[in-house]
Amino acid sequence: MEWKRAITILIVSFVVLNVFMAFNLWFKERPVAEFALTSNQESEIKRSLNQRGVILEVDIPKEGRPQSLLEVSFRKVDEKKVLESFFEKKAVPKVSHTQDGRKYTFGNQQLIITDNGFITYFNNEDTIIWPNLTQEKAESEAVNFMTNHGGFPENAVMDKVTYDEQSKGYLLEYVRYYDEFFIENSYATMLVTPSGIKTYYQCWLNPLGYVGKKRGVISPLTAVMRVITETKTEYPIVITRIQQGYYSKLYDAERWQAAPVWRIQLGDEDTYYVNAYTGEMEQ
Repeated sequence: MEWKRAITILIVSFVVLNVFMAFNLWFKERPVAEFALTSNQESEIKRSLNQRGVILEVDIPKEGRPQSLLEVSFRKVDEKKVLESFFEKKAVPKVSHTQDGRKYTFGNQQLIITDNGFITYFNNEDTIIWPNLTQEKAESEAVNFMTNHGGFPENAVMDKVTYDEQSKGYLLEYVRYYDEFFIENSYATMLVTPSGIKTYYQCWLNPLGYVGKKRGVISPLTAVMRVITETKTEYPIVITRIQQGYYSKLYDAERWQAAPVWRIQLGDEDTYYVNAYTGEMEQ
């Protein structure tokens, strides 16, 4: 159809000339289902991206899966069991109240449990117990730690591992998945060092199910272009991750809805979320 050729020309012009407003106006006037790109269109856009200084280190999916909104809630925890798993059963930690929970201190360890079920743990012990810590060892100890401290989080998937030069340890990040989609802000992170697990943070959400009918989503290439335009990142830009999932801020509510998103990662650190329905950046 003639409009498909027109949209290709418009997108390529946007990439070369950075005329995003024209692309944005066109996109808003078209149903998502019409915004599917052919192989030739994708090739032409990728070539233009490369000429502009955008390096793709991952394959761009041809299209995304239709998605509904996802309803989520905080996961309540059994505070007594959590305490017993972190401290000895006979331990009598010092207890103080925080704004939204309780803080328990025992020796060099500190545990904070909030009313919403967030768990924060600090260990200030400096004795070396793993002198030759490797990433493989760190990952193994992370699994052991979570298994023995409240249980390994349901449907947790390793998302990222970063070496920390200062502590000579590894920062491990886990994210919850549901129906093969990641749920951002449902996570567990920990710093594993030669002197043990130094920090542990857990905010685990419960997916309650989908809300409404499934809808088509924007193409991942569209999400990439949105990020390139909005972030004003210096070139060259290296795209290292493109994933489809769900994103939502955390709310002080019984339940709320998470929106479908494309997660676009630039380099090793910068991560952006593009609403898969509207093409708008999520804050």
